[in-house]
Amino acid sequence: MKEAEAESGPASGHGRVFRVGCALLPKKVARYYTSAVRKVARLKGIKLELLDPARSLLDQGEYDAIVHKLRPNTAWEQNLQEYIRAHPGVKVIDSLAGIRIVHNRATMLLPLREHGGLLLHPPHGYTPRKPHVGASGFHTARVTSPMQVDINEGCTLSEAQALLAAAGLKPPLLVKPLWTDGREGSHGLAVLHDMAALGKVLHGAVSSELKPPLVVQQFVAHGGVLFKVYVLGQRTVVCQRPSLGENYLGQEAKRAGVLSLPRISCKSTYAKDSPEYRFSAGVIYGTGNGTGAGTTPSAHFAPTVAQSMVPPDWVTSALSGALREKLGLQLFNFDMICPVQQPAEGERLYHVVDVNYFPGVDKLDNFEQLFVDFLKATCEGEGSTAADMQVDKSARSCGAGGEADAAGGEDGASSVSCGEVEAAGLLGPDGGDGEANCGAPAPAAEATAGGHWEAQAAGVAMV
Repeated sequence: MKEAEAESGPASGHGRVFRVGCALLPKKVARYYTSAVRKVARLKGIKLELLDPARSLLDQGEYDAIVHKLRPNTAWEQNLQEYIRAHPGVKVIDSLAGIRIVHNRATMLLPLREHGGLLLHPPHGYTPRKPHVGASGFHTARVTSPMQVDINEGCTLSEAQALLAAAGLKPPLLVKPLWTDGREGSHGLAVLHDMAALGKVLHGAVSSELKPPLVVQQFVAHGGVLFKVYVLGQRTVVCQRPSLGENYLGQEAKRAGVLSLPRISCKSTYAKDSPEYRFSAGVIYGTGNGTGAGTTPSAHFAPTVAQSMVPPDWVTSALSGALREKLGLQLFNFDMICPVQQPAEGERLYHVVDVNYFPGVDKLDNFEQLFVDFLKATCEGEGSTAADMQVDKSARSCGAGGEADAAGGEDGASSVSCGEVEAAGLLGPDGGDGEANCGAPAPAAEATAGGHWEAQAAGVAMV
């Protein structure tokens, strides 16, 4: 069948055709608007259409859902907001307010830093997966994020060193760009072994991708393995990736003082015949609706990685649900580690170290099925419509009872649920970058936000 014929309508047996508009970066178009993805979409009653972000959306038709990933662009945001006002039933993947939060490392992990993090418990009557994967013998999981400090432009070496000392951060430390919005340098990473070498970072001498504004995060020993959890609505897929190991932490690295790192946990970094690629290629498990498609376990565990480090499915499911609520996002992933040093018996500690919007789902086996199933579930009602969350700027504060008067950003799509804290507080007083003056560690952002995040997913409590 010719491609034009294949996309002319839904496969037999389908009723309504859902129209999904896609406003994507060129590299995303090449990976997600493929003939294979469009074929699977057609068979499931979905018509995918590319949008022109530079043209008014109102002139491009009516859509059941819009999925977007573009560089920060005020004109596009205004375009999308105008469309939502005219079509309040459209599903937007994802909220502009939520995307802004995870595009800034000073705000993306706030839900996991307040009050000791999230406390998770298995649901009543929980039965472990078979075959069993993950730790056993504990009934509580605490999920937090490592301590971090913001280093802003203009910060001197002495000021930066004082900041880190005041926050109790000690080498080894991870140095990351503040911004994760796709601008040049967003993927820079270095490990700092000597505080004296911090000056090289501040002057951009370590890497062109690393210069203030920066985030300096405490390194936590975790066995050299990272768990990447993909969230597509109510479905999660858990994979493993190599992480910072001894070759970056040994004596030679320490002598260098500071060492620029490759994208260690990115599958595409490694040659396909390498042990690291084989280690990165597998799915550990999937959870949620319709998990049979594309989530067959295929992971090859590294010999040094204990199976007990793998987070159980009840942990990743509850955590994914909580982050969906807190961040107002439906399509994202987060990087999770299990510290080698653990608390008392009966509790397991995990850290989330990064959150990414619209990640490389195409790295998963059978991703076409996973991605299209997510789009269909969204069109059929999973999640909130723009109308459900629509607010204007005057209605963005939280109610006196601790509930949000309206949990939405000004884009009208699903946004941050708040207890005593409003979403705007995470983004700065003007909804912007939320940067603090040099000398304010990242936790100060939590103090300005105030209040606490309400854990709304079942089995989740704040401590």
